[in-house]
Amino acid sequence: MNGEGQGEDFGLSEESSGLFEEIRLALGFLTILPVIDSTPAAEETVAASFAWFPLVGFAIGLALCLEDWFLGIRLGLTVRSVIDVLSLTIVTGAIHLDALADTADALGAGSDRTRALEIMRDSTIGTYGALALIFDLMLKFSALATLTGWRRYAALFFVPGLGRWAMVTVTQGIDYLRPSGAGTTLLGSGSRGRMFRAAVTVAIALALVLSPRAIAATLMALITPVLIRSFYARWLGGITGDMIGACGEIVEVIAFVVMAS
Repeated sequence: MNGEGQGEDFGLSEESSGLFEEIRLALGFLTILPVIDSTPAAEETVAASFAWFPLVGFAIGLALCLEDWFLGIRLGLTVRSVIDVLSLTIVTGAIHLDALADTADALGAGSDRTRALEIMRDSTIGTYGALALIFDLMLKFSALATLTGWRRYAALFFVPGLGRWAMVTVTQGIDYLRPSGAGTTLLGSGSRGRMFRAAVTVAIALALVLSPRAIAATLMALITPVLIRSFYARWLGGITGDMIGACGEIVEVIAFVVMAS
């Protein structure tokens, strides 16, 4: 039996196989799960995977809901909130927290683009970065610790997706500052299609947790990246992977606070 026949037997079209590959890549970019193999993917597929960042965020949120429900059998609200925030950090490999710290430290370089990019490449964390991490984790925990019942599960599910949606929207209409790297490929052609698919994913998730707070959090997740992108353009004239991740973290914190208000 030839390869084409095998594909038909399994009922997988070329289009569906491409979709699974895009989602797999998005999952690999955003989590520590070993889903990316050593075979290089086409640049078009890598760029298209950006559209599924919110979907991966909502999947992470669903896992957090299940974890919190299980922990709730024996543990109190405060301990569960600490573990939830820790789990969110671990499953993402803390890459976005690292991005936030690097971006915060780079602010110390002012408008010196070369120096700011050097600071972002530095693996050490400075004063600004440490403060950013402290406030980020404290605000997430404080907001989550006030939530109970349905509102708690809605926040755990919805907020991680909003943070990853912000990572998509902040890149629109701004140049990538580095000549090469994952960000260069991700920000390739087809940005309108990526934005549409990402927005549809968020709209479906919003319908599942529809409430005034969820709508407010969605609006903040839409407005905040626009403001951050404007700041990035004035500050350094473009964006990097660290700056994308920092935007996602900022929106995630804001969304948790809004859902808890």
